Amino acid sequence: MVGDFGNVAYAARYIHDKKGSQAKGRVPPTRGVCRGTVSPMSSAYGKIARPAGVSADALQSLLPLAGTLRDGTAVSLVAADPASAAVVGQLHALLNRIIEDGDTYPQATVADRRPACAPPQEEPMTEAAFRSYFLSHDAFVVTDDAGTIYGAFYVKPNFPGRCSHVCNGGFIVEHAQRGKGVGTVMANAFKQIAPLLGYKASMFNLVFASNQASVALWRRTGFAEIGRLPGAGRLRGSDTLVDAIMFHCAFETRTVSR
Repeated sequence: MVGDFGNVAYAARYIHDKKGSQAKGRVPPTRGVCRGTVSPMSSAYGKIARPAGVSADALQSLLPLAGTLRDGTAVSLVAADPASAAVVGQLHALLNRIIEDGDTYPQATVADRRPACAPPQEEPMTEAAFRSYFLSHDAFVVTDDAGTIYGAFYVKPNFPGRCSHVCNGGFIVEHAQRGKGVGTVMANAFKQIAPLLGYKASMFNLVFASNQASVALWRRTGFAEIGRLPGAGRLRGSDTLVDAIMFHCAFETRTVSR
């Protein structure tokens, strides 16, 4: 899950803080972590490289990708700019708030620690950890002409090497912008962008069954339910462990290049 951001030449419009102001929202303060543990964003596979077959020219021509929300608001999906402190700060703060909510992402907060000395992912993310997790490969944001950020998602390999053509995605929406169709805009964009980044399919590992909006979104946009992990999550607000659904979408036919 850890890698350097961007070797892909997007040549696309980036989002910048137009007024040079500081990022919206406050970033939760970081706290100490248990000693002697591994990097909080390391995966079971270590650092995973992108697959071959990136279509940079096609991606350049696709972005910015126009969309319309349910209330008629015109938005654009563009590549996230990791050099913009405002963009990174807002997305970092948003993901930490979602982790604090405790009902959609597997990361936990200090209040949820079991046992007392929990793994590093059970802390609010530092900016470095956020960059390593969310901006390690390719990330995109939904914005309007005023520069308001509605949501964002990343695309990165789900598995290494011979399976790196299967990607994963993580989606976040600002709390005040929910219910407007931001998720649908991002889901449709994801299905257009991921193949241009060299991926042939996508698999979402942990869509909690209690997250009805997300489950409905992926079913509505053509993802197939391929499995269920019983009792996968100890989510805030639930007295029992919650199942996770695995969703899959094939972007093209199964031709193999060895």
